[in-house]
Amino acid sequence: AAGTAAITVSSAVVSATGKTVTLTLSRAVANTETVTVSYTKPATGAVVQDAAGNDAVSFSDQAVTNNTPSGTADTTAPQLLTTGEHRPTLSGPIALVIRFSDASNLDASHAPASGDFTVLADGSRIIVTGVDV
Repeated sequence: AAGTAAITVSSAVVSATGKTVTLTLSRAVANTETVTVSYTKPATGAVVQDAAGNDAVSFSDQAVTNNTPSGTADTTAPQLLTTGEHRPTLSGPIALVIRFSDASNLDASHAPASGDFTVLADGSRIIVTGVDV
């Protein structure tokens, strides 16, 4: 919710590797709004749970860090992070995660094509079969 008016969630995407649930909201949130999130575990149907089948518990009014840019246009292009804990990593045998600066503003609706990336292992090309932003 932002302020006192609830915002509808139109979809939710789970990333097991990122340990995240990404919610798509029904409207844009301004950088000046105070945002909270609540989750009510349903009695039946799909629930947030771990690989062992443990359901997440309900929670209410958790504060959200609002990184929505101000009305000023963002003119800084995201840069690939290549050092320390942010460098590209394999999170499994077939999942390569690359991180960018300004990541809170990456736009999933403009995801690059898998052919835009070249990955080599011991000099041999590995075909990228999918991209998830």
